[in-house]
Amino acid sequence: MLTTILEDPLYLQFAFAGCIALAILTLPLKDIISIGFYDISDFFVTGMIAFFITYGVLVTNHTAVSIWLFVGIFFAIMVVIMLMNILVILPFKSRAENSNITSIHELEGKEAKVSIPITLNGTGEVIVSTGFSRVNKMAKIYENTDGITDIPKNENVLVMDVSNNILYVLPYTNSIKTIGKPMPTWNEKQRK
Repeated sequence: MLTTILEDPLYLQFAFAGCIALAILTLPLKDIISIGFYDISDFFVTGMIAFFITYGVLVTNHTAVSIWLFVGIFFAIMVVIMLMNILVILPFKSRAENSNITSIHELEGKEAKVSIPITLNGTGEVIVSTGFSRVNKMAKIYENTDGITDIPKNENVLVMDVSNNILYVLPYTNSIKTIGKPMPTWNEKQRK
C-alpha cells in the first residue's frame, strides 16, 4: 500500500492532508500518548513533512520514490523533531513561569488594595496582584485588638487568612514604599 501511495502524486496529497488532520485531531491526546519528547501529534507531523518532501521528489524527478528513501526521510525528520523538543521546547517549558494561582490559600501573606470599602460586619472587595494578573476577591476585616472597624477604598491591606473563599485582611503599610523621596541637594544654594 505504501508503494502505491509513493508512486502517485494524488495519493501523496491525500496522505499529506490525512497527516495534517490526524495531527490536529490527536492534539488532545498529546500528553497521554507521549514519551516525554515525542508524542502522537509529532508522529503525524513527521509523516506530513515526509509525504511533502516525497511529493516534491516525485514531481521534480518524475520517478517513483522507493520505500527506503521515504523511511529514511521519515526517520531523519523524526530525529530533527526529537532534538528540537529536547534542546528547545522542553528547556523553555521547564523554565516557564506559572503566574496562575492554583489555590486561594496561596493569597495568604499577599498585599492587596481595597476596591470596595470593608466594614466591621460587612464584606468588601480587594484586588490582589498575582504575577501578571489581578484577582478580585471578597474580603472581611480580620479579628484584631486594634479596634479597626472599617477599611476605606484604595487602602493597602495584607491578607491574613483565607476561609470559605473570603480573604480576611488588615490595613498594611509597606515601610519601603512609605519612605519619602529625599529632597535633592544639588540646588541647596538657590533656595537660600
